[in-house]
Amino acid sequence: MDNPEPGKWRFGFLFALLAAALLALGGRVVFLQVRRGKELAALARRQQRSVVVLPARPGNIYAKTRSGRVMLAGSGRVPSVYADPVLLGRENFPDAAERVAAVLEGITAGDLYDRLYGRRDKRFVYLARGVSERQAEEIRRLKIRAVQITYDWRRYYPRGPLAGQILGFRQIDGVAGEGVELQADRWLGGVDGRKVLRRDAGRRGTYVEVVEDRRPRDGMHVCLTMDLYIQGFLEQALRDVCDRYEAVAVMGVVMEPNSGAILAMASMPAFDPNGYRSATPEQRRNRAITDPYEPGSVFKPFIAVGAVQMSEVGIDTNFFCHHGRYHARRGGTIHEFPGLSFGLIPLSEIVIRSSNIGMAKLGERLGNESLHRIAEAFGFGRVGGVDLPGECPGRLVPTRRWTGYATRRMPFGQGPIMVTTLQLAGAFSTIANGGVLLRPRIIDRVIDAGGKVVFKSRRRVVRRVLSAEVARQFIDEVLVNVVERGTGKRCRLDNWTVFGKTGTAQIGGPNGYEERAYTATFMGSAPASRPAVVCVISVYRPNYSIGHAGGKVAAPCVREVLQKTLSYMDVPADRELVAGIR
Repeated sequence: MDNPEPGKWRFGFLFALLAAALLALGGRVVFLQVRRGKELAALARRQQRSVVVLPARPGNIYAKTRSGRVMLAGSGRVPSVYADPVLLGRENFPDAAERVAAVLEGITAGDLYDRLYGRRDKRFVYLARGVSERQAEEIRRLKIRAVQITYDWRRYYPRGPLAGQILGFRQIDGVAGEGVELQADRWLGGVDGRKVLRRDAGRRGTYVEVVEDRRPRDGMHVCLTMDLYIQGFLEQALRDVCDRYEAVAVMGVVMEPNSGAILAMASMPAFDPNGYRSATPEQRRNRAITDPYEPGSVFKPFIAVGAVQMSEVGIDTNFFCHHGRYHARRGGTIHEFPGLSFGLIPLSEIVIRSSNIGMAKLGERLGNESLHRIAEAFGFGRVGGVDLPGECPGRLVPTRRWTGYATRRMPFGQGPIMVTTLQLAGAFSTIANGGVLLRPRIIDRVIDAGGKVVFKSRRRVVRRVLSAEVARQFIDEVLVNVVERGTGKRCRLDNWTVFGKTGTAQIGGPNGYEERAYTATFMGSAPASRPAVVCVISVYRPNYSIGHAGGKVAAPCVREVLQKTLSYMDVPADRELVAGIR
């Protein structure tokens, strides 16, 4: 049998190979289209689409002054360096990292390589945030197509540490942290926009088409009730007393008693929100609302005036104070402050001279339920609702857990009661304004970009605690004389009549009260004829060998703040008008 011609055999073989290749290619096309069609289409869209985030500008935060508003927090545009790792290619990571690191400061090529490799399959990674314009221009001169410059909003605080614990801070990515920044973020934060562009998968050439262009909506501006200058008065006074008495911490609040508006609030140590990352949690904490402590004798006026309001006693009701040492049945031994000793004295003198035994005897007369009811009425044991995060309710132990010790000691600020500085300011404002407990507030209004007021806070009454007559009598006949001739003489002013109360509270530990550990407090208000401002300052753990009593440590500090604040506010002098001084 003859063999086929060699040329025909080869042609048939090549035809079979071509047919098999076409069949395989067709099968591959069918596989990709049917099995991976959606996945590959999505990949193509991702490669051809570029999403550019348009950051919204956070709103500003303002304090007030007598002449207008002053910015405390604002935002400015700063350049940042980013890369597209997929476009750059893994093989180019080392060279790009070396060249970019040579321009930037404080970052190594190894750090940049790690960032690129960590997002090697992504289309975006920040290499550096908040670089200088000079560095940004040098990055552009490198002409690395996958390394570019974008602009972000960076938060800045032009007044540095002033009101830092009220303001809080914004992190480098714009996330709010603490303070008004966090509490008011729903107004301040704004809404980012974005632009979606279609171009080739290699990101070459010009933009072909804008698929979506949604402009950012900038944040609104928040105006505080805080006064810039009064805040400065308070912070300077707190720094001075903290340094002089080597205290662990100092807290202070200045408030308008008739509106509940907070004019100033601070604690030491402080921090600068521009450098929040280097601050400790203790520095960032707003201790005036977060740190509870046993109040000591500053608590006496609330129980005393509450008892008068309940008609259980009058300010002239006498109590025998056992000449400095009282052995209470099932209540332990109660002592007066060292150096004090009283016999039969009226309630007014018990508060003016700060008798522990007199208040213990009042506690026995009132009973646990009435004591608890008075404290609760003044707002202790629950949050006041201030426009700041982290407010502590303090502590007001339920009466079912009280002992005979609690009954006698709660009236002079020990045992089942712990308070914050803000709570003391709010409760003392209740007496100062004629008997109404108000909700404290720090945010005054919110204004949109067009200047329209979208939110305005208002005076909010929680409850009436005292009659106006009882409050007025207690101010004139008791609290004024605390300053004029009692334990608060170091807060006396020449032009205005101050009323207030001292407190020197022991600090408790796991094994009872610590030796030589105290919180020294003074709460004061002026002018007595028509109270315009309340100031409370507490000095936590002053150096005992230098001073520890509220009348010595805290009262002069409050005096300084009241003097400057009343002068700044042009409050008329009233010393000649107040008849209660004696």
